[in-house]
Amino acid sequence: MASIVLWAIVGAAGVLAAAAAFKYRADLMHRQQRIAELERLLGDARLDALRTQLHPHFLFNALNTISAYVERDPRTARWMLDRLGTLLRMSLEHAREQEMPLERELTFITCYIDLQKARFDDRIALVTDVAPDVMTALVPSLILQPLVENAVRHGIATGTSPGRIEIHAHRDANTLHVTVTDDGPGLPRDVGFGVGLSNTQERLERLYGKQAEFAIANRASAKSGVRVTLTLPLHFSPPLPRDPRERGSGGEGLPSTEAVEARTRIGDDSPGS
Repeated sequence: MASIVLWAIVGAAGVLAAAAAFKYRADLMHRQQRIAELERLLGDARLDALRTQLHPHFLFNALNTISAYVERDPRTARWMLDRLGTLLRMSLEHAREQEMPLERELTFITCYIDLQKARFDDRIALVTDVAPDVMTALVPSLILQPLVENAVRHGIATGTSPGRIEIHAHRDANTLHVTVTDDGPGLPRDVGFGVGLSNTQERLERLYGKQAEFAIANRASAKSGVRVTLTLPLHFSPPLPRDPRERGSGGEGLPSTEAVEARTRIGDDSPGS
């Protein structure tokens, strides 16, 4: 009889211990899930902060350029406001998205260059060479704008001669390679990253970790200029419908090099026509 009672006590203790262990494990998993969720939210908040740091800087430059034309050339000012409106609309549409299709990113850049061409008296030529099979590849939202802005500021604005900016993109197995080059004076020694480039590097690290690479250096195969290279994990979005509100979009898919250069000129819909 005593042995039965003893085994009953041992059995009950075992059940209680097992229940306590199960509850502890469940509580531990719940805490780990909460920690992971908080870390994700913190990471998203940090990414949002990194992205929004760029917008005021870009908006200030654009408005400053437009203000110079308000009195002496109102038609040009209205045309530039139209381009700025397109940029702001696209920014708002993708405000909560960490990634956007490369095609839409290039449309944004073309509008941005339209504004810069007016600012620098048509001294900027934009050339794109993008493989058709990466048009719907996802890239960090507005990731190219600070790279192109950097090329304009340091590669073209510092001189008086025309400048050329090139954007290339292609795939290699499961990797997307994007390069932005200019033909400016190149990087001085011991140059540091500004806000735009620092944010670009940190966004890539937070979004993709070791799967992404960011490199900037003077062009080895040219007398001058800078090359920025982005290496990203390749993944896609569904094909995008053409937005009829985007002016000068041409046909389906990315415009050819000639079409892009035509769009970046102040053409038929420009104030000079």
